[in-house]
Amino acid sequence: MCSSSKWLEITFWVEFIGFLLSVSSHFILIYLIMEKPKTTFGNYKYLMISFSASGIFYSCLNFWCKPNIHLSETSFAIFTILKTSGVSQPIGVVLITLYCSSYAMMLSLLSVQFFYRYTSVISPLNSTRFSRKTAPFYIIYVMSFFNIWALLTYFINGPSDMKNQEFIPAFQIEYCLGPTDFSYIGAKYYYFENEIRRYHFPSFICIFTMSSLMCSTFSGLSYFGTCTFKTLKKVGLTSYGSKELQNQLFRTLVVQTIIPTIFMYFPVSCMFLFPMIGLQIEQVAIFIPITVSIYPCLEPMVAMYCIKDFRHRIQDILTCSTVTRIQVSSTQRDSFF
Repeated sequence: MCSSSKWLEITFWVEFIGFLLSVSSHFILIYLIMEKPKTTFGNYKYLMISFSASGIFYSCLNFWCKPNIHLSETSFAIFTILKTSGVSQPIGVVLITLYCSSYAMMLSLLSVQFFYRYTSVISPLNSTRFSRKTAPFYIIYVMSFFNIWALLTYFINGPSDMKNQEFIPAFQIEYCLGPTDFSYIGAKYYYFENEIRRYHFPSFICIFTMSSLMCSTFSGLSYFGTCTFKTLKKVGLTSYGSKELQNQLFRTLVVQTIIPTIFMYFPVSCMFLFPMIGLQIEQVAIFIPITVSIYPCLEPMVAMYCIKDFRHRIQDILTCSTVTRIQVSSTQRDSFF
């Protein structure tokens, strides 16, 4: 029996549950956002809707693609089983490419969100950084991540004869998959020629570029998150009205920084790095597709729990309550957190 075939089924069901939770929670969040007047969130309303729409797009691609990870001491592969995805082998490569590119798009949107929070804290009355005039800049920024990642994935990390020589027999042994049963993209850092190990420089260049994009967004998250936290702590009660609200802002910021670090950055960094240093850990290959498929449902859940207006609204819906809640002006002003 194939050694890793059972994990493919487990990953399939986790990704299926993640898809249902993600799509439903994002639609609920969009509904809650649309209910609020623009004065509550300002231009951040549109950024939140954009992020939720991207989360739905990412989850749909994840559900259709149903990606799995294969790691070896010299390479990694992201593959889809054609029987479950229902596409041909060439289309499967395109599908995985779109999925990987949507991952990059989510990271870029996340950095834009943290930048907005930072600017809103240091200059809450200045909304010119997020307006119709500046919207094309952010669209170009996000689509640049998407397109660069797509080009690198398809043209450099796409299938090749050299990769087939390793992956086809490995997939047959580990997953009971024949050469025409799957599509993949991946990087092979090293290959052997006359028993001499050689570097595959296109793979190194490709992963270095992707890692640089990841590091740039993570640096943005860390910098803007830290600056926002320090600013909130420095201005204290004078600007934000109550200790309860200040603690609410702190908790939300910390949680929404930790979640993408654990579920998006760390797993993919392990996938890039481990084959590069010759480290092969089977549990990591199982862990990666599960975490990145669960992540999209966590962000809207955090927002719905931490933003008091949303939490109260959900409670009212669940309890069929018709009581009108009194909104505190400072909460409205700062509810973009």
